[in-house]
Amino acid sequence: MRGKRRYVITLLIWIVAAAILSFAAPGSKEFVKPNENSGLPADEPSIVAAEKVKEYFPEGGGLPAMGVIRDEEGLTDAEISGFAEAVGAIADDPKFKELKVLPAEALIGQKEAFLSEDGTTFFVPVTLPEKMEGHEMMVLMDHLKEKVRSGAPDGLEINWTGPAGIAADATELFSRADVVLLLSTVGLILVLLLIIYRSPLLAFIPLVGAGIVYAVVDRLIGIGAKTGLFVTESQALSIMMILLFAVITDYSLLIFSRFREELKEHEHPADAMKEAMLHVKEPIFFSGSTIFLAMLTLFASLYEPYRNFAPVFAIAAVAMLAAGLTLLPSLFALAGRKAFWPSIPNYGDEKTKRGKRTIWSRIAGAVTKRPAVFLVAVLALLVLSSLNIFNYRESFDLVKSFPEDLSSRQGYEQLAAGFGEGELAPGTVLVVSDEDIDPEAAVRLSERIAEEPGIERTGFQGHPVSEDGTAARMTVTFKGNPYDKAALDAADNLRAHGSELAGEAGIQATEFHLSGESALNADLKEINDRDTILVMVSVALLIAVMLGFQTKSVVAPLYLIGTLILSYAATLGLSIFLFDVFLGQKALSYRIPLYSFVFLVALGVDYSIMLIARIREEKRSHDLHEAVRLGIERTGGVISSAGIILAATFLVLATMPVNELKLFGMMMALGILIDTFIVRPLLIPAIILLLGKKSGI
Repeated sequence: MRGKRRYVITLLIWIVAAAILSFAAPGSKEFVKPNENSGLPADEPSIVAAEKVKEYFPEGGGLPAMGVIRDEEGLTDAEISGFAEAVGAIADDPKFKELKVLPAEALIGQKEAFLSEDGTTFFVPVTLPEKMEGHEMMVLMDHLKEKVRSGAPDGLEINWTGPAGIAADATELFSRADVVLLLSTVGLILVLLLIIYRSPLLAFIPLVGAGIVYAVVDRLIGIGAKTGLFVTESQALSIMMILLFAVITDYSLLIFSRFREELKEHEHPADAMKEAMLHVKEPIFFSGSTIFLAMLTLFASLYEPYRNFAPVFAIAAVAMLAAGLTLLPSLFALAGRKAFWPSIPNYGDEKTKRGKRTIWSRIAGAVTKRPAVFLVAVLALLVLSSLNIFNYRESFDLVKSFPEDLSSRQGYEQLAAGFGEGELAPGTVLVVSDEDIDPEAAVRLSERIAEEPGIERTGFQGHPVSEDGTAARMTVTFKGNPYDKAALDAADNLRAHGSELAGEAGIQATEFHLSGESALNADLKEINDRDTILVMVSVALLIAVMLGFQTKSVVAPLYLIGTLILSYAATLGLSIFLFDVFLGQKALSYRIPLYSFVFLVALGVDYSIMLIARIREEKRSHDLHEAVRLGIERTGGVISSAGIILAATFLVLATMPVNELKLFGMMMALGILIDTFIVRPLLIPAIILLLGKKSGI
């Protein structure tokens, strides 16, 4: 028991904490909820416009869902009537008293308003309560689908789309995928560790540690969400779990690698672990700190989904750092020598001493011999890949991220085929005046707006003027996809010149508002551009400061953060090319560049920190040239193993049913591999050697 007592106590503290929290605190997924105002600040023009529409035309509130039927050969009257009657019947069911739906007689009598011109597509609108929670909405939509299906004609395919249908499907997608994601992550890490180290117990220790930490983090997030300190969402929780298991595994490999070295010099595992932690606690501390600080920058975002990531990942980062310094060393020290490596004294770099060179000793020798050649070659490769970022196109169409066979996507595409893409999400113009508005002036304004660039048509929902006579409302259908850049530009143009158009129509407008998906996404694009620049700059500056503290240098942080940014740019450019060529993906979700930057830079700097720490350690007894060579050689195995596992873990996101997460996972895997096998072992050592004493190492 020599020296093991503190490791036993540390492990017990973690286990007891996990057990108490698991019993007494709620899980994080219990409080997942949708973002208010679609994640935008309440004072954004599109959000203000929506509230103003409700104020002057209060009958239109709620969250719409649309039941859709389609037949390429044309729908029969029996199919349309049967579907309309099945939907209309829900009005008589007390279970659906919160829903607003037209009676079957009205739907059938006004069927031309809901039937496409070619007679192939028919839809029925149903309005759900606006403030309904995600899980509650999913359950209600499931009941609605079942009720309508049971009352509709046999064999009729019914799809449900619209904001409520899309939100319900999104909730169901993540709830189904969470278990698969967890099992895939654990299974993949286990298999890779068994392949790399061929030790079952070694493979299980990182997973045991990650399981304990995840139990603590999940409940701490649950407590914060329950008390209203922050909001959680499914996407943040899924990525957090991936990050936690991957980083805990990385820390485990770093600790194990150094522990293995020290076991050659110390008889007792506790003594070996104590000495090992003297060498690895610095890179673990700076690694965890950079992840924590990078996540804190998301608090500065205006877009709520970005802000929701901050507390979730900040809590995870603190727990991972604490585990790396306490829990993981305890697990390894208590496992002891014989359980893993009965032949440790003859393991590792003893092969090198006997003249058998490892692959990393060869790479180290080549880089240190010709640093200029590697610098030029790697920079050329990264810069060439980076140039493709100019082909980046952003997408705001969430539905295109869904599986093709999902009901909300099929219904969405059926509506687009039958009525035109612009009909999927028409906007609403609201004009407010101090004077009574003449309905004929509202008609003139509608006709004038229809002449604007990017506008397909305009129309009215009921009477064009409000009851008090001071507001006019009309619908606006944009040309093409309402989520494309052209529609967003048309929305911005209309808002910029709306008051002038109202004046031309004879309305002295004091306010001109545009609500709807195109206006909302135009605001979102502006906010996303602002948040992306702010967060990227903040992350780069904070990590540069942390690197400055670690290296005690001004120069070293500049080229270290510079290589990380170049690595990210190359990853983004190469991903755009590969996704286009192999997946036919012409545009990426607007969130992917920011998410991938934060995670690639925060995680990529870990390997640079590990390498720099080892080079600085070797420099105490060798010149810079030899220190760099030994640094590459002695960290090559552990960092490459960690990089492979980290990349593979993020690649697990490819199992998710949401295309946005699939592409994010693939891009993260690519970026991690570039950093692990190109930037860290080739580019950074070459820069250090060419700068010499000026490198700050």
